[in-house]
Order: sequence, then structure tokens, then C-alpha cells
Amino acid sequence: MVGAGKMVFSKVIVGVDGSDVSERALKVAIEICKKFNATLYIMYVIEPLLVPSIDKARRQALIEALREHADRIMYKALTKAQSENVEAKPVVVEGKPGPEICKKASELGVDLVVVGSRGLGTISRFIVGSTSSYLFNHCTDKTILIVR
Repeated sequence: MVGAGKMVFSKVIVGVDGSDVSERALKVAIEICKKFNATLYIMYVIEPLLVPSIDKARRQALIEALREHADRIMYKALTKAQSENVEAKPVVVEGKPGPEICKKASELGVDLVVVGSRGLGTISRFIVGSTSSYLFNHCTDKTILIVR
């Protein structure tokens, strides 16, 4: 939100996945929320399983393991935010990260979307990952901050 020549954020969403770069994105989002006394939505997206040849019991076990992993990451992220006196709310959904984060950002009416970049190889600083690229190109009504 922009007002009187200043940018002000009241709701921020950050995507986390447990990677180092998402940890940095979380840290940046927490600092922004502290500065603006904003609410932080911490989002983890459980990606769909693309393993068609496994039986139902194994598929269910894999899904449960993914949910437990999401819970651990979310607990750690919420604890960090709360230790900095930031109001934080968890958001866990299933789907593809880019579209789900964009959709949830619109539903919640957030002012800022914070995500980590992805890089592979020596030119990684010039390459933006698929999630951050999707958000940059599709969440055109939101301010997007991509953290390296």
C-alpha cells in the first residue's frame, strides 16, 4: 500500500520450504513486519506427488511424510516470527507453489509477497527460480520481493 509518498505494508506473505534461501526470505519478511507492525502469513505448499506407479498405502505414507515435513518447517518458521514479536499465521495448502502463493496472496489481501530465489550453477545469481518467476509474472497487482 502506498500513502503520502511512502510504501506501507500491513499484510505480508512469505513462502517457505525449508531451504536456506527460504530461511533468508523469512528473515527479511520478519524484519519488514517488525518495521511496519504488519501481520505475517507464513505459507508452505505441499506439491502434488508425481509417482503414479506406487500403491495406495505407499502413496498415503508419502503424503503423510510430506505433511509432517510441512508441519516441522511451519513450526520452526512460526517460532522464529513469534520470538521477534511478529503476529504470524500459518498457511499450508497442496498444489503448485507459484499459483497457490499468488492465489492466497489475493485471497488474504496482502501488500507484499516475499519468496526466495533459486539458482543452479555458476550463473545462479542471474537466474530466478520457477516459483519466483511465476509470481513476478502473474501476481501483477502485488509487490514481489525476491530474496537471494
